[in-house]
Amino acid sequence: MKRKTKVTIAVLLSLFLVFCLAGVFLLKKISAAGGIRYLYNVKHNTKGMAETKYNPEAESGADGPVLCTELTNPSVLGIRETLRYRKDGKTVTEEGQTDFVRDVPVNFDGDLITGTVDGIFTFRGNYHRTMASYGIAEIKKEKFSEEYWTYNTGKLLKSSGMSYWSGNGWTGQPLIIAWPEETKRIMNLYPEKKAKENFVEVIYSGMDGYIHFLDLEDGSESRDAIHIGMVFKGTASLHPSGIPLLVLGSGDAQTGLYGENVSPRAYIYSLIDGTKLYEFGANDDMAYRKFHAYDSSPIIDAATDTLFYPGENGILYTVKLNTKYDSTAGTLSIAPEPVVDYTYSTARATESAFTWGMENSAVVNGSYLYVGDNGGVFYCLDLNTMSMVWAQDVYGDVNSSPIFSEEENGNFIYVATTLTEAILDEHSIGDVAVFKLNAANGSIVWKKSFECHNVDGVEGGVLATGVLGMGEIAGQVIYSVSRCPGLSSGYLVSLDTKSGEVVWLKELSDYAWSSAVTLYSQIGAVYLVQCCSDGTVLLFNAANGALLDSIALNTTIEATPAVFGNTIVFGTRDERIIGLTVE
Repeated sequence: MKRKTKVTIAVLLSLFLVFCLAGVFLLKKISAAGGIRYLYNVKHNTKGMAETKYNPEAESGADGPVLCTELTNPSVLGIRETLRYRKDGKTVTEEGQTDFVRDVPVNFDGDLITGTVDGIFTFRGNYHRTMASYGIAEIKKEKFSEEYWTYNTGKLLKSSGMSYWSGNGWTGQPLIIAWPEETKRIMNLYPEKKAKENFVEVIYSGMDGYIHFLDLEDGSESRDAIHIGMVFKGTASLHPSGIPLLVLGSGDAQTGLYGENVSPRAYIYSLIDGTKLYEFGANDDMAYRKFHAYDSSPIIDAATDTLFYPGENGILYTVKLNTKYDSTAGTLSIAPEPVVDYTYSTARATESAFTWGMENSAVVNGSYLYVGDNGGVFYCLDLNTMSMVWAQDVYGDVNSSPIFSEEENGNFIYVATTLTEAILDEHSIGDVAVFKLNAANGSIVWKKSFECHNVDGVEGGVLATGVLGMGEIAGQVIYSVSRCPGLSSGYLVSLDTKSGEVVWLKELSDYAWSSAVTLYSQIGAVYLVQCCSDGTVLLFNAANGALLDSIALNTTIEATPAVFGNTIVFGTRDERIIGLTVE
């Protein structure tokens, strides 16, 4: 055989081997992503957005007492409630109707909704989840500054030992606080930060197992980070009265030093010196669901000093903190007293289909808490009797946090859903929706549906919490819908709060799990910033959806930003915290 022929055969064999290896790699990737379903979803768009179903009669009674209708009676969904509380000096667990009544009534009104802290102290800035930004932005150029600060974080091995949690993920919003001088004086801030005028601190718990503390102005460290060693995906909360007390929860189990499973749990830390004061919620045998995680942003009633923390294990924990804080002496302590823990089961909830668990951040108003679960139940709970008042079937995973809205004709709640395996068709496509509910009785005022994809391990639907418009955009509610109509694309849609009809619509080339944020300018203009999954950050005119600017950060962004004045802070999956300014 001639040398040239031998070389040709060798080249062909090499090419054949390369193609075979590439084919095996591609098949493995396709198989991991969902096999044939993945290929189908790549090539086929969904139907996208459906017509709005509007029921104006459901608005009736929104300004009246909180009660159920025949359709929203919890019994319709087969709800069975369970309480664990102290009774006659003993801890008892009771199912069904109980005689529990809170000793000191809870009532979230006025400042107890917004807090007295200057800044963003919880997910979306308050307990109605409506304040994504703080302060007035001085905007002239309507574009992002080319200069931005970056702080490097890290990663943490998953409990499976196969991959890492890195940087900051969903919902992952930072807190941004302008501490009063008397509080700065007693905290373990670096001396130059204590002395700095107009110092504003970024507090950011991440998936690297740390709580990071940064100077908003330049991203430099403001004090030593707190190492906990657990993954933090959700958003922490500060005490709304201004006490330097931080509450946060881990979002996944970890592997301990000896190979043991370390269960997720909730933590309470003093921000005077970084001391851990309390932890709870690990491996709770009261839970119907085995998986424990705390991605919800907790709520504290300042008047009664009571903590409310929904868990993905299906339990709502309530803890009397008994906080003692002396700003002059620089001392802070708590004497936690679990008051009552609440859970429930439904007729359809199982570990494999519609599951228990609260992953979104609850809203509160008066003596009522409103929250959704992973199994499609959105409900209203009386916090003083710890009993469910009404329940609405939204038939999807409620990841997006609800929004409580006080409107001219009463109180309403905006709720949105994400796809789950239980509601997908044979192509892994299904419907999600944005709902407007009557807060008094849970009736559906309108429903806007979207058909989305759900393959390759990435959920489609609404994971981002909406923006309730104020000022120039009052009467709008704006949502990001992921994996719709294309597998990688998404919608950014503004809906009329009255009718649910579209005000404006933008199709994003890459979907968004990150919640959009608004900036309110000195002249009354409103701007909207949306971080997308491919690392692109978009700046819109919020009134009409016109795109004004964009910046490509070449990473994955899942976390929700917080805004203080002109500065937007958010984390990325490639282990960075970024401070970006709108000029």
